[in-house]
Amino acid sequence: MPPTIEQVFTLRAFLGRENTLPLGPVKGGAHRIVVPVVGGFLSGSGVEAEILPGGGDWLLLDPTTGTAHLDIRFQARSSSGDMIYGHYPGILRMDAQVEKFLQWSQEAKTTQSQDHYFFTTPIFEVNSEKLKWMEQNVFLSHGHFYVSDDGRQAVEYEVYKVSYEIRSV
Repeated sequence: MPPTIEQVFTLRAFLGRENTLPLGPVKGGAHRIVVPVVGGFLSGSGVEAEILPGGGDWLLLDPTTGTAHLDIRFQARSSSGDMIYGHYPGILRMDAQVEKFLQWSQEAKTTQSQDHYFFTTPIFEVNSEKLKWMEQNVFLSHGHFYVSDDGRQAVEYEVYKVSYEIRSV
């Protein structure tokens, strides 16, 4: 029987335009873009947490294939004081909306997950026994872009837990 997925979180990470570093071509031609994560939230499955400033996305864009390899890290504090560290590598295929978003264009708009090939595999570390289940499961997320009413830009993910029914022998 194949694995199943169940949505357990929504993760929204606001990005900081001011300290974004578009390094351009590095190591063999891929373009490095470093985008700070300045806030946001992780919500669902018994967790309400605020994403704290200090994280980021170390995106590596291959201009020949239009594929971005993501390396995103963040830290969060739950409403009950629990600490969460998240790391999620992933893949984002470039399209016109992604380009507008990465260029901080005023034409960038909120999109839907089905608009992009935008997947990550979050890994969590926690300091709370009640959240240890987050360290003991595989997660998959599907992303899209979010633009708030005040123009701030964020990436937003539907985060799914991967489950598998183990058959006893």
